[in-house]
Amino acid sequence: MDHFKVPSDTEQVPIVWRYELLKYLRSWRIVVSILLAIVVLALIFLLPPALGHPYSGTDTSIALEPIYDLGPPNPLFSYSSVAAIGRTGVDIKNMVVYADGALYPESNWTLVKLGNELAGLATIPSGTYAVLFKDNVTSTAMTATFDWRTTPEDFESFFVGFVSILIIICATFFGADALVGEFSNRTGYLIFPTPMKRHVLFFGKFAASLTAGLIVIGLFYAGIGILSLIAARGIDDHFLTSFAYAMEYLLSLTAVAYLISSLMKGATGAIVLTFLLPLLIFNIIDGVMAVAGVRFEASLTFSAGVIGFILQEPYPVDTTIEAGPFSFTNYYPDPTVSAIVMFAWAAVAIALSLVLFKRKQLSG
Repeated sequence: MDHFKVPSDTEQVPIVWRYELLKYLRSWRIVVSILLAIVVLALIFLLPPALGHPYSGTDTSIALEPIYDLGPPNPLFSYSSVAAIGRTGVDIKNMVVYADGALYPESNWTLVKLGNELAGLATIPSGTYAVLFKDNVTSTAMTATFDWRTTPEDFESFFVGFVSILIIICATFFGADALVGEFSNRTGYLIFPTPMKRHVLFFGKFAASLTAGLIVIGLFYAGIGILSLIAARGIDDHFLTSFAYAMEYLLSLTAVAYLISSLMKGATGAIVLTFLLPLLIFNIIDGVMAVAGVRFEASLTFSAGVIGFILQEPYPVDTTIEAGPFSFTNYYPDPTVSAIVMFAWAAVAIALSLVLFKRKQLSG
């Protein structure tokens, strides 16, 4: 009769991962997380049109004003005047221009979207649509009719703003009590005496927690992509990059949750602290640092801001607001630095939580 062979550590990790993941999939936590994601998707998608702000439409006889004089044309720039269109975050098509009610020749005007290279042209801000005229029409009543549709960038930004909160919920649901529960629920008395080593249990549990979070966040992003194809007729070029940053934030925040779980004595305290730390405490610290004029790039929540900012084109830069004797600077995370910071948080938190979990003893 063959002797039973105990699986190696490498073979045991997937076994722990499978059973822990099945536990999550059968629990109310993942159901609540997925339902929450679906409800948020539905609300953000349906509320704007219901409140009179559709994702597409036709603007008729829109006044192009004020019209700025650009001076006489020259060989390098053949336009004499410019007017802004009062819509941002949209794609404009099928535009027709009228001068004093009469059709204005299409050859005498062009539609442009001002980027950073043209920012400040006639005091029109970057990102705004403008109509350039070859004639000086500053004394003419110019109007336009056009079809418009919300851009994928703006549409997806509505939803991505909720991703950070959803990641906090996933880290709390699937990571906060993953380790401390073995002690508070006394299940450790059954598991720890077995040949399975604690680091095997740790990495199996961590992989299951991360997989459960990935399912929720992945479904949320899939929903955003589908709705963007429906409403905006496309997906932003940086959409998948945003998803990659969201996954890295999920990794780092789950690691922090495991660190808290290895430190706390009770599951309730671990859950509360895991939820409040990134949602409230870290953000307060970020706010204090910003008021003090400090760019706190080591902050996990500050770095996580790249999830939404990466969708903006061009990527925002730090801006200072002057208010009398006071000034306040809006800081934006650097994408490369943010990736490094979130990875560092994950690595350090995983290492510390593993050491603490190995040393923690059952009591009572």
